[in-house]
Amino acid sequence: MRVGIARHRNQNVLAAAFGDSAVDLSGCGPWENVIALIIDWQSAQSVLHRALDQRASMIPAPVQWLAPIPDPPKFFLLAGNFRPHVVESGFSPLPENNMTPQFFLKPSTTIVGDSDPISLTPRNTALDYEGELAVVIGKSVKHATSAEAKQAIWGYTIVNDISERRLNATMSPRNTRANDEFFDWLAGKWFDNSTPMGPYIVTADEIAKPEELIVRTFLNTEKVQEARLSTMVHDSAEAMSYISSIVTLQPGDVISMGTPAGVGMAHNRFLKHGDVIECEVSQIGRLTNRVQAK
Repeated sequence: MRVGIARHRNQNVLAAAFGDSAVDLSGCGPWENVIALIIDWQSAQSVLHRALDQRASMIPAPVQWLAPIPDPPKFFLLAGNFRPHVVESGFSPLPENNMTPQFFLKPSTTIVGDSDPISLTPRNTALDYEGELAVVIGKSVKHATSAEAKQAIWGYTIVNDISERRLNATMSPRNTRANDEFFDWLAGKWFDNSTPMGPYIVTADEIAKPEELIVRTFLNTEKVQEARLSTMVHDSAEAMSYISSIVTLQPGDVISMGTPAGVGMAHNRFLKHGDVIECEVSQIGRLTNRVQAK
């Protein structure tokens, strides 16, 4: 099932994708958002499947999909989870064994939906794209094994981890201190309206072999990224197991799994006003956004 938040008759409604259209699920139960639906999923799914079969409240195409979870309890993202991207970023090739996932958080104010503009502000001099698969957590887990982590995945969506690569590079004079480079990199990912998510979530039962999914990114229709998820350094269960050893994962948490090679930084080609970025994951869909100067 494909579930998200759609804009319909000037209201945001819980909806399920059906071809190019969608079914309004807002009258099917007490769920005010996707997280509420996830928490009540055991009893909700039969009701929603029946609503889909009946197609009672169709939303005609084109459907405007908003971010399916605009305010997740926690929004984690992995760094350096594809070896070729690590190398193109100027780092040494990764070893094969005994590595821990590197992950960070983004604030929810970065999140936008499908077709929403990506903000290009006066502080952005090197704005870059990163197409990624993201997993959505379905139940609370702590110290999860890989098997338990797999069972805790409720669904999958797409994230574009937009990043400012040269934050503060033009600040002169600047007295730097240890770790400034790292914190510039981190804060460069925190600009408002800079992280598209969606267009909806595909529930885990629809994806039999997530490792066979392919992530692709297109910049103004040119394919700039493509990789099979089986080439990730850490798969989703490994990442969830590690993260849950530190912090409890909760229903509605989102973990974006890192980007493959082909980002703009590697070619000194950064985003400009009017650029269109399309991030695609096979069996899930395509997330499309335009860069808008502020």
